[in-house]
Amino acid sequence: MSERVCHAGTELKTFADRFLTANDPSEVHRVLADLDDAHRVTWVPLGNDENNYSDVYTQASSPMAAFTELPLNAEDALMFRFYDAADGVEPDAYSSMKDAVAADWVNLDDAELEIIADGTKPTDGNLLNLTVRDNGKGKTRENFSDFVDLHAPGLKKQEYGFLQGQYGMGSTAVMQFCGDIEDEYNENAFKFIASASPDAPGEWSWTLVHDKPRKGRVEYLTIDGAFPSFDGTFGGALTEKFRANYPDKYDFAANTTTPDPQTHGSFIKVYDYQTNAARSLISGDEGFRRKFQRSVVDSPYPIRLTDMRYNTKLPQSTTQGFLPDLRHGYDHLLKGEDHLTVDTGSETLGERDITVLLFHSDDALEDIDTTSRGKSKFVAGTTGHKDSAGRTGIQRDHAVMFTINGQTHASKGEYFLKSLGYSKVASDTVVIIEFDDLANLGMVNLFGASRDTLKDSPQANKLITALKDALDRSDLLSAEEDRRRASRGNAERATDTETFADFIERNPEIGNYMATGERVDAPQIRPSDRGDDTPAVPGASSLRDHTDPGHDDGDDTDESSGPPAPKLPTYLTPISGYHPGTGDHDLWDPADGVMAVDMPANSRTTVRFATDAQSDYLTRDILRGSLTVSPSAQLHAVELQDGLLTLTLTPGTGASPGDDFALTVELTRPDPRECTALSDPADAYPGEDAGAVTDGGSMVDTSPLTAMCRIDYTEPEPSTSETPSTDSEADDSEGSGESGSGDRNGESGDDGQTDDWGFEMPDIARVYEENWRTDDDENPIVPDEFDREAAAHFDEHTLIQLEPSRDGSISGLSLTINMDAAPLQSFIVNRNVRDNWKPSVERQYELAMVFYTITMYRDYVAEYGTSLEGTDLITADVVARSINALAPTIMPTIIPDDQLDRITE
Repeated sequence: MSERVCHAGTELKTFADRFLTANDPSEVHRVLADLDDAHRVTWVPLGNDENNYSDVYTQASSPMAAFTELPLNAEDALMFRFYDAADGVEPDAYSSMKDAVAADWVNLDDAELEIIADGTKPTDGNLLNLTVRDNGKGKTRENFSDFVDLHAPGLKKQEYGFLQGQYGMGSTAVMQFCGDIEDEYNENAFKFIASASPDAPGEWSWTLVHDKPRKGRVEYLTIDGAFPSFDGTFGGALTEKFRANYPDKYDFAANTTTPDPQTHGSFIKVYDYQTNAARSLISGDEGFRRKFQRSVVDSPYPIRLTDMRYNTKLPQSTTQGFLPDLRHGYDHLLKGEDHLTVDTGSETLGERDITVLLFHSDDALEDIDTTSRGKSKFVAGTTGHKDSAGRTGIQRDHAVMFTINGQTHASKGEYFLKSLGYSKVASDTVVIIEFDDLANLGMVNLFGASRDTLKDSPQANKLITALKDALDRSDLLSAEEDRRRASRGNAERATDTETFADFIERNPEIGNYMATGERVDAPQIRPSDRGDDTPAVPGASSLRDHTDPGHDDGDDTDESSGPPAPKLPTYLTPISGYHPGTGDHDLWDPADGVMAVDMPANSRTTVRFATDAQSDYLTRDILRGSLTVSPSAQLHAVELQDGLLTLTLTPGTGASPGDDFALTVELTRPDPRECTALSDPADAYPGEDAGAVTDGGSMVDTSPLTAMCRIDYTEPEPSTSETPSTDSEADDSEGSGESGSGDRNGESGDDGQTDDWGFEMPDIARVYEENWRTDDDENPIVPDEFDREAAAHFDEHTLIQLEPSRDGSISGLSLTINMDAAPLQSFIVNRNVRDNWKPSVERQYELAMVFYTITMYRDYVAEYGTSLEGTDLITADVVARSINALAPTIMPTIIPDDQLDRITE
């Protein structure tokens, strides 16, 4: 890489000033055109790599994480400057920047680090440019090429334990978020760089980095193959731009802090930056600053934020990140703080310190005579910005932060806390896990190459498991979660334990399902059940053509009213993927070998096959096939419906993770020539070419259809529900004074315990409109009964709110039912339900809400766990949304028309 410089004195300084003060990418293009007229501009691939997109575009997955690399590299430059001026400090004497800054060789008073915004404010065009300025080490002209290399800077930093950017990745991550990022060929992604070293003060070099999408690479500017340079000071033009934009009615010198033109340091500017935060005043209390503080949680250096776009008296502020801002006058917002230490079980990660910060609820802040407005600075759900994925929030996205030297390297949203059962406190909880002393191996094992995500690695999985265990044991979170759940809605308890237990007694299949997950089996209909000994075999004349399993062929003739004509299947293909939302399936390609299916060593799993076998193929009397599964001992259940063969398998005795076995499935096909109900064997095959298949009866294909897959045992799943009592336990309870296996009545003091199945009734509460309704001016209609929490979740169209259990069980659920929901109340009014029947209707509605919800929750947890992997959704939220979606149909389905005559006037 070239280390030459092109020195043209004040002319090149003028061009550098113009790039530094340019207000938008179009102005950058104009400056480039003028520069190209005056000099021979050449472009060089970044890192001398003509295929550098993979290095540039995998460094960060979000714009704020990418931008944060710039000020953090500036902190490294400051550390280098102080280190060079110190005597006798060993490079590895400090394992973190925080420890090094506390030493006497770092002078914070002589450190300048500033983020400067220019462009246009949202009301005037909404364009945001960001410049990072520092007075750190800077680069000599001989080393300026480090700015356009991809790995060398990181290699130089790795011997210093107190530096952050030890991988040389990140400084170019901003390129993918500059300019017109929605254009396929974004020609407006620019980054300007200028730097000088205190070892050679006044000797400035600069360049411009440009994304060249039509070339498929990122390039940097040179003049005749050398970096442009000039001598003297730099940065004064930016201060003059600030002064020119500042209103005359304010005292510029008194209200702002601006640096003198610099002899050393660095300036890095990105244009039209598409940050995932509101583009309002970056020095204000919302938007950019709060999002930035979730990436920079605890900076050792003060970072000044200056916004030159606004004509305000105070366009500047200073931050050191989330924690210092919270500690500076906002401790009263906290209800409590936990400091936990957890052993990760990983040799490279070791023990970790966890800080848990729990903020007061809004109601509690009002009760202690303080405003809740300040809390939104720290735990706001959104930033006011909306990107292609929806609202981008500081709390929603960054409730849990994994930090190194105060920088967030990965995070998890509040859904992570909700999945642990902390649904009430998740929006008010911030968790910080520190890795300041993490060695290089630990960092590589834990964090992705972009350094803003956790890897899917054994070490990261151990960390998450240990973190969940630690948070689950937090008395601070548990106590507040229980308090908030207990105080929700109306104080009246809903669905008494006797009603709940009686319902289970009348419907034992529901109790069994909730306890064990075993579904209700359909009864088998045998010929003797029909009242005579003659099989109900339809004649050929009454059969309708049925080539599409489970569907009518559209024939409108009289024959179409008969049962489907029996057909033989022609294929049996394993299904590798199932999409419940659409009902679509991904078929396994035999060219890829044998399909592998994971099965926990302690629980059942399902394997699905696509087939054109009709739904009654294994049970009918005509052309009935048989199914053989090997090994047969692992087969628990078979279901054939609408072209889908589903096998439920149970683990073998002594199954252990890592073991596997081959599963063979064979579907036999009887000979249609032996079926007297068919006049032509070809009629037994689906499709228009059936005659060709049978070749006039001489080549009938009756070979069985076979499919194979491999079952791989995985780690056992944690129990998601309490198991039913064994017979011996039931026997032991008799005569002991405790309720035995026959006690289903949930008598007083029983907590709704249904002893046949071993679970308790969930915590169920009611809310009424006085708890959540406000008038047109958003004032509570009944102030004394108004509940802020209920109002945040309920309106007339919301039937329920569901808080998940801590262990995935039904007993730990908290269910709140809206008794003034429009579907219920409109049904009562519009159908003229008699007064004496209204309590009964409300009771049926309430029972429907309870049992629809808990059975759906039981099924979803068994299928997906307490949260849906790869999404920000917890299972309880999905269930609640599903139940609320039933609102238009709920009452007509639970109160059928034949009951209306009795209960209406």
